[in-house]
Parts: sequence; structure tokens; C-alpha cells
Amino acid sequence: MEIKFNGVDRLYNEFWYRLTRRAMETWNTGRVVQGEYLQKFETKIAKQAFRKFGVGVGSATDGLYFAMKALGLDHNSTIACPVISYSATRDAITRLGAKIKYIDVDSIGNIGSLDGVEVDAVVYVNLYGNPADYDRLNKFCDDRGIPLIEDAAQSQGAWYHGRPSGKLGKISVYSFSPTKNLPCFGTGGMILTDSFQTYKKLLDLRKGPTGHNSWISEDHANQMTFLLGKFDKLQKMRLKIYQRYQKNLPNIQFLKTTEKGLFSSMHKCVILSNERNKLKTFLEKSGIQTQIHYTYLLDDIPTNHYPMAELIQAQCLSLPIYPYLKNNEIDYICNKINYFYGV
Repeated sequence: MEIKFNGVDRLYNEFWYRLTRRAMETWNTGRVVQGEYLQKFETKIAKQAFRKFGVGVGSATDGLYFAMKALGLDHNSTIACPVISYSATRDAITRLGAKIKYIDVDSIGNIGSLDGVEVDAVVYVNLYGNPADYDRLNKFCDDRGIPLIEDAAQSQGAWYHGRPSGKLGKISVYSFSPTKNLPCFGTGGMILTDSFQTYKKLLDLRKGPTGHNSWISEDHANQMTFLLGKFDKLQKMRLKIYQRYQKNLPNIQFLKTTEKGLFSSMHKCVILSNERNKLKTFLEKSGIQTQIHYTYLLDDIPTNHYPMAELIQAQCLSLPIYPYLKNNEIDYICNKINYFYGV
């Protein structure tokens, strides 16, 4: 049996007719960017996130950069971010020219203690879709009068004590890359805010005197508006897959929040193993693709400074999780992992 890590093809094949119709409907208007379909999509995403405004951009990396610019951060700023994340978090700060203050993570990979840290802003990530400790982070920033920016690229669909990811910061940013929970069959991102003044600045940054040209195309916006109507169904499928993994792997440690009131988007299904590399090789030989998320930042900075991040990065392994992954495929993966451990 061969099991791919990503199942974008299955999602597309499930809805190919309606997705193709949406694309053709858009093309027939003769307008490929800056049209009504993006405006409708922005409105719907903002409503889902309990926000007043949404600004669609070409990628979440652009979104983070524009968010920082709109908040007045620049090359003189120092910005805190977790030391485990996809490289886009770092790249957006680097693009701004700001100084990065890396912070070690907590036990589930989210940004850890900020005690004694002096910065001009905090960018945090809900790693793997698990909500970070927003109340702690928000208090830290409020006490100092600095902005808290939510990198929600992996956490659309997550909840923190009754509030959706996308609402947990002065500005939040979603990603719609093909492997995300709400995928674009291309690239895309969304900046979310409640401030009209910030919203106007973001519109200027997206396309204006600054010279940026960052959009979600009309066909992609129309397709994602359709998929947004299926989002709850797709999330329930992820939850059932995650629960099946947990049921069939009772002796395996999962890197997931279990605190009451927190609900993960289940963007990634991450397990921890002291024999991670051997397990990964064994699964690959069994036809099962897995990945390691993420080593981008730790690879570029001195080690022995971030003990929790280094521990997680030495043990973490992401298993396939996506809508339309079949039960017999999940069971096959679990059986192979249990066999590896002699269970």
C-alpha cells in the first residue's frame, strides 16, 4: 500500500466538477483579479473569524509582512517569534528588516515564556493547529503597549475558549496554500483585523503607492468560497482521522493540546518518538510518507539555547492527515507503527 503525505488530489477529485464550474464562471467575467469574488470571499472569511475586515493577499508570508508594516513596525523594530515555525514567519520579519528575538517553545511547540524579553511586537504561531496561550501573550503585549500578531496559517478552524483562531491578536493571518485546512489550488492568504484604520493601510499595501501587487485571483477566491461551505464537514473528517490514530496508537505520545476549552484545527498529526529517524525510514519502506515539521529556524541558529524546541525537533514526526484518507489506510499506518514498537 502506498499512502501519500498530502491528499490535495483527493479533495480536488471529490469536488472537481463544482470547482471547475466555479473557475469557468469566473473566467467568463473577463476579470481575473480585483473583482467581486474576492470581495465576497473576504467578507465570508472575516465573518467566520468574528472579524470586521479581511484583506486577501497572494500568500500568508505577504500577509505577515503587510500586517507588520500596517502596525508601524520597521527596520528599527525588534520582534519576538517562536523558534519552531515554518520559515515564512521568520522570512516576513527579515523582509521588514527588523531584528528577530527567537523564543523557546512550550511542551506542545508554541511560543514559551516571554519573561524579561524586551521587544516591539510579538508574532506567535499556533503550531500544527494547536492554539497557543493567547491570554498570557495578550497580557504581555497589553502591559507594554505593543501589538500581538497571530500567525494563524495552520490554525483556521481552531478555537480558544470560545474564540476562533483568526480573532486572537491585533491582526491575524491565514494561509490558503494547497495543504492547508482551507486550500487554494495555488497560493493565497488573508489578513484579519477589527481596525478600519489598519484595514485601509492594508489595502494600500496590497496595491498602492508602495508598489506591492499581492492578490488572491478571482477564480481561486470563487473556488475557496465554495470550499468554505464545506469547511465544517472537512474539519469533522480531520477530527475522526485524528481520533482513529489516537485509538489505534494508545502507547504513542501525540503533540496536541488537551486543555479544556482549546480545540485544535488538526492541521498536522504529530507524534513523538525517541527513534524518530528509524521509524520514519521504516514507514517509508512500508509505503507511508511522513514529514518532519519544522527544522527551518533551528538549522540557522546556535543550538543549546532552546532546549524544548530541540527536544521536540529531535522527536517529532508528522503522519498523513487529510479529508478522504480512508480508514483502512489509517489502520495500515497504525499497524506498521505498532509493529515497529513490537506492540
